[in-house]
Amino acid sequence: MAVLINESAGMFETRTEHRPATMAGEDLVAVLGNRVQRLVERHRATQRAVTELREALAARDRRIVELDAKVASGERARGELVARIDALLADVERLMQAADSEDAAEALER
Repeated sequence: MAVLINESAGMFETRTEHRPATMAGEDLVAVLGNRVQRLVERHRATQRAVTELREALAARDRRIVELDAKVASGERARGELVARIDALLADVERLMQAADSEDAAEALER
């Protein structure tokens, strides 16, 4: 892509470079034709650069959407995992309380 942009930039000339001194007898129509041809070439190169940049932007946008989907999926999985861990901790706490109450009941029976 940088090559194409450099190609486009290389087609731009300063006024003194593309405006040769007109000499007597020089064909002004030919000069005009050359200048129009350079403008057409510059326009085509610029259009190619714009097209490639648009395609690159579209590809980056698609990648961003993919990454956003992965992040959302990871967040959902994380939420589910936290809920499962909380449920397991609640089960462990109930089992510990049940074990403590059984131990207390056994101690009272003795």
